[in-house]
Amino acid sequence: MDPEDHYKAVQEGITRARLIRKDLENHPTEYYPEKVRGLNKAYISTVKEIIKRGDMYIDSNVDFWRGMEIAQIVENYRAFLSTLNK
Repeated sequence: MDPEDHYKAVQEGITRARLIRKDLENHPTEYYPEKVRGLNKAYISTVKEIIKRGDMYIDSNVDFWRGMEIAQIVENYRAFLSTLNK
């Protein structure tokens, strides 16, 4: 795949994650426990895909500044994942 495809996938993943978070705000856990569990799983899956595609972009990219942008995004999502299950 082209590095640009990976970059677009990261951006699309970020948009999807934002929409999931927004949906979570509208559904309190106590009233929609099943929906919230599903949204949480979708969010974590999306975050993992963002990290994967970000790493693929970094491995194949030659644009230093864009690579730095993606590296920072990937690191932030990795830090988020490391806080789960603790």
